[in-house]
Amino acid sequence: MNYAFFNIKYHWQGFGLSRISLIKTLIMANLNYTRRLENLQNRRYDPLEHRVVNLSESFSKAYIPENLKYLIESMRPIDKKYNDKTLEAADNVMGHLERGLQLSFNRDYRKQGSVMAGTHIKLYSDVDLLAIINDYCFLEPALCPPQSPYQGVPSSDIESLRTQATAILKRQYDDVDDSGTKSIAIFNKNLRRKVDVVFSFWYNTTEYEQRRNEYFRGIYLFDFPKKSKILDYPFAHINNINQKGDSTNDGSRKGIRLLKTLKADSEADIKLNSFQLTTIVHNIDNSSLYYYTSRELDIAKVMSLEMNRLITDSTYRKSVKSPNGIENPLSDDACITCLKALKRDLDLLIEDCNGEAKNLFY
Repeated sequence: MNYAFFNIKYHWQGFGLSRISLIKTLIMANLNYTRRLENLQNRRYDPLEHRVVNLSESFSKAYIPENLKYLIESMRPIDKKYNDKTLEAADNVMGHLERGLQLSFNRDYRKQGSVMAGTHIKLYSDVDLLAIINDYCFLEPALCPPQSPYQGVPSSDIESLRTQATAILKRQYDDVDDSGTKSIAIFNKNLRRKVDVVFSFWYNTTEYEQRRNEYFRGIYLFDFPKKSKILDYPFAHINNINQKGDSTNDGSRKGIRLLKTLKADSEADIKLNSFQLTTIVHNIDNSSLYYYTSRELDIAKVMSLEMNRLITDSTYRKSVKSPNGIENPLSDDACITCLKALKRDLDLLIEDCNGEAKNLFY
């Protein structure tokens, strides 16, 4: 007799569970690692080479169980040569724009997104290309003169920039989506990369004016339907993620990649964005995230402890800052349900790997 199942069957009524909820509980008690590894391989499939790439030697070792393979591979970075192709796609867009734009003001360009921080999980990742009006900037209130020296209309400038950019890119690419409220997207069929062109203005802070370090410089995104500006600090965000990643020997980046992978493969609808997932890991002490060989499981456990605190201590959760030190991405109580769902998958992975990892050197 299967005593484990007998005990569950015997006690289910005592916990007030219906047969349906009991069955769901039993099903959810394990992660489907075969399916998850298939998903992971699909994200690492290179159609040009007709094979799955960017996997470690551990993946091919038969004695390593699927749960450990999933943990190890989920944390691995994407190889530089694939990232370079993503950046090349953005550079191509920039070249097309600069050759075709006919505007009275100059432009500047910057790249942003998870590729710039090394926390992406797809071989063919998207990238944001900021197209920034460069002839003038907005100033932090403390720096603003009584009257702006600029006599033009910034909203008209950025509308013209988007209109011309859309026309240029539609001549160059077959696949252009101009429905975004802040950006337009193209798909480069040769490089198999999506590039989002995000139109923006410079925003200079007091610190930037004093130090001329772009870390302190912001940008104003523009919501075209609402005709409104949205302040963002992407350069501080990317810098701080990379600094922490380097200081932890890639440990913090590994943690972020794992959470992104768990979210992507979860059967639950986890509505936590990349910004929020990054914030969860970024707030953990560097010493707890420092990586050396075979420490993947330890980092996973540290993240579980952090998520437990975020779930149980609302004051703490609402105080946690984003990597740029400005926003509070987890302040909304609506994120608790998603944190619990993500932590449940993380804890199941930890539990499944815990015993086997002690007996293996990988």
